[in-house]
Amino acid sequence: MNGAVNNKFGSMKVLSSRVIYDKHGFTIVEDTLEFADGLTFEYVYFKSRGTVAVAAFTNDDRMILTKQYRHPLGKIVYDIPGGAIEHGETPAQAALRELEEETGYTAEKIEWIGRFSRGPSSQAITEIFFAKAKRKGTFDSKEIAQVELISFNQILQKILNGECFDAALVTAALIINAKKIL
Repeated sequence: MNGAVNNKFGSMKVLSSRVIYDKHGFTIVEDTLEFADGLTFEYVYFKSRGTVAVAAFTNDDRMILTKQYRHPLGKIVYDIPGGAIEHGETPAQAALRELEEETGYTAEKIEWIGRFSRGPSSQAITEIFFAKAKRKGTFDSKEIAQVELISFNQILQKILNGECFDAALVTAALIINAKKIL
């Protein structure tokens, strides 16, 4: 079976590629692929320069979360500050900017702790950073979020109970717990 899979992907070609949506910072691309066995497939995905997420904590080890309405889910969810890497930014610069914009907190230094892919329908790799933050920055008034400070143990329980399910939050918590960062 493994040989058949390797043969199928051995000489994959992109026959065509076109942008089907480019608005509000989102680019969606449709590619037509041809596999080694001649099968063609239309693949639609989000194109991205990459994204960042920041697992930031106060000095007393409370996690800085945003609570936001996510329309596609029809739910209010907890997540961690994050967003797109803008042109000319490093991932670390983007992480610091997003932390301040979304929460009003700043950090003198951040540490890269891991990364994840948002899934097969996205080109984005999310770089995850850890920060000890302090309140000093300027909250972006265009952000529609509520900032909450919650103990890490409570966050872990909420994840295990299915109450917190944002991919960046869950992945960051797993990494922090596994690496014993706190």
